[in-house]
Amino acid sequence: MPTRLWSLCGSAALAATALVIAPGSPAPAEGATTPSVTVASGARMYPAYDPATTRYAVFPAADGSVRVDVTDATDVAFNGVPDADGTRTFTGLRAGEEISVFIGSGQERRAVAFYVVPDGFPTLAAESTDAPVEPGNIALTLDRYDNSTAPRFETIVDRNGVPVYTRSHAERVLDLKLNGNGRFTVHRPTTTAGRTGGALVELDDQFREVARHETAGLENTDDHDSLLLPDGSEWLIAYEPNAATGLIDSVIQHLGPDGSVLWQWTSAPYADETVVPGDVDYAHINSIEVQPNGDVLASFRNFSSVFLIRPTTDPADDEVVWKLGGRTSDFTFPALSDGSADTGVCAQHSAKILTNGHVLVFDNGSGAFFGRPLCVDQQDPERGSVYRPSTRVVEFELAGGIATPVKTYGESDRFAWFMGSATQFDSGNMLIGWSSAPSSIAAETDSAGRTIWRLSDTQQPVDGVVPRAYISYRAALVPARDGFDPEVAVDGPADGTSVTQGSVVPVSFSCTDRGGSTLQSCDGPAGRQLDTSVPGTHTWSVTARDGSGGTTTRSRSFTVVAPVVPPPTPTTPPSAVSRPDLALRVPPGRWVGTGSLAPTAQVLRTKVRPGRTVRATLRVRNAGGARGRFVLRAPRSLARGTLRVSYVHRGVDRSRRLSRHGWRTPALAPGQVLRLRVRVKAGASASAGRPAVRVVATSPQGRRDVVRLLVRVTRDM
Repeated sequence: MPTRLWSLCGSAALAATALVIAPGSPAPAEGATTPSVTVASGARMYPAYDPATTRYAVFPAADGSVRVDVTDATDVAFNGVPDADGTRTFTGLRAGEEISVFIGSGQERRAVAFYVVPDGFPTLAAESTDAPVEPGNIALTLDRYDNSTAPRFETIVDRNGVPVYTRSHAERVLDLKLNGNGRFTVHRPTTTAGRTGGALVELDDQFREVARHETAGLENTDDHDSLLLPDGSEWLIAYEPNAATGLIDSVIQHLGPDGSVLWQWTSAPYADETVVPGDVDYAHINSIEVQPNGDVLASFRNFSSVFLIRPTTDPADDEVVWKLGGRTSDFTFPALSDGSADTGVCAQHSAKILTNGHVLVFDNGSGAFFGRPLCVDQQDPERGSVYRPSTRVVEFELAGGIATPVKTYGESDRFAWFMGSATQFDSGNMLIGWSSAPSSIAAETDSAGRTIWRLSDTQQPVDGVVPRAYISYRAALVPARDGFDPEVAVDGPADGTSVTQGSVVPVSFSCTDRGGSTLQSCDGPAGRQLDTSVPGTHTWSVTARDGSGGTTTRSRSFTVVAPVVPPPTPTTPPSAVSRPDLALRVPPGRWVGTGSLAPTAQVLRTKVRPGRTVRATLRVRNAGGARGRFVLRAPRSLARGTLRVSYVHRGVDRSRRLSRHGWRTPALAPGQVLRLRVRVKAGASASAGRPAVRVVATSPQGRRDVVRLLVRVTRDM
């Protein structure tokens, strides 16, 4: 059979998930390379990348990270965030999370998702022909059914085997499916004290437990099958201990919406029809189906028989309408095509009445695994049981007391010695759960019975050893509905931020999704910047959309304020300020510096012999138009201390103040003058040179004047 990797929903899926590029974007160049997506640095993915596939399973590296590499793309975004080089490493990932990748190539935009699988999850592989399969996902309860400590999984996978839901556990869990009331259900161990077996757990569309159902007035609730109906009633089964016989009876119970028992049936009257004498579990019910007229179709593996039971108001009057197979079958079975006798149904599971009235059975057969045969020789039902180590999915026509196999489905070389399921759809296609036949977990056949799709565990080696393949109690078709809205993370700027008009304010946000429909868009402000062109309070938003139409929007406000223009610095007219005018004079010479303000050079030159003193006068005049005080600064010593300078005003020595922090003069009116006597004494050992006494006067308005007394030390005078 030609095989290929399955493309989920074919071209229709591509049309639904393609992101429309904005007008004006460049068309792909002729011969352009198709983008490719891979994972690296120890991470693994399945299936291999294919442009027709939008969802992938990813196994993180040993450190829990996943590095995603996108090549040959014109633009890439991870979880809605543009990425320049197309490579990003994700850390801190948890099972069930998804990594979203937007890939641009020319005018095409595609959305791809990587589902992070839990530790130990099998690497699944799908094969198919080009024939259309029934739309939807596949619900499985994966287990190895060995003595290993390998984890077990509730999971729902797409047609590539990529999960949309997983739960890792170490319990006995069976029969994950969409029940008749529209809710997902699964059988998990009971948590009710004093009870045995399981509980039917009802889940919402995010796979959170919302209710538990258990039989009423019994000790046990069995996990092989259940029905929750739209009217609120429920059908449960039990493996109930019988104190009188010491056996385990198979019980069917119909409960009303209020939990009251509406009807109950037990296998106890038929215990002697078992094909496993001596086994307390003599009947082993494993499937029930309620017919439109209220009849109940029940499959009993250890009877190797399917019963049609008609409930009545008085359980004592309940009627077994017919039995298909077993020791007291109401139907005979024609010889097989090779002339050998047909054993009828044997250790069967998942019995159903089709719309044409035929009975469909996952007919397991029997080998030596249980240590004894389970098939009944229909030519001599009273003699011991026989082996039939082969499995068939068979459709029987019941007419005239004869059960004629009119059609078989799927491979004929399989042997599933326990568990299994078969469900026919209106299209005629059949979904088969191959259970303990490990060559495939599930398969779908067309109306002619030919396999058109199969899902298998590729059994990756662990420490060099290939483990037993994962199998599932049943395989159930469930709708591909997404109960999770996408999530938006807005990192900045903060809500209520004020920004300046015309400023560039980047925004930071990302989007994630889970639930199976894949993130399709993560849209925020154009250019990932706030629009700051208009003053006032505004709102910016980020909206994420997934493939099921679910949307989530997160919004924040910001206020645009006009830029603050500082007022011009007022200028003070010259007439309104005080200004210092310094001048120096060594009698009987002239004044130097009068009327000349800094930065004009104002230098008075004089000479002094070692051991002698130069006397000068410093004059400060207020040359401005306002009354003011000035700060004078000047040194006390020069030439490494060999020249000493003093400044005296009205008999008070101001030298220390001038040389340290400056001396603040009394207030001077415009034109008023203040004088200080300046003495420069040269020490006896003063060396020849030209040290300068620099005097600075400053007004409160910052006006300054500077004069210098240049003293030349000489011995030639």
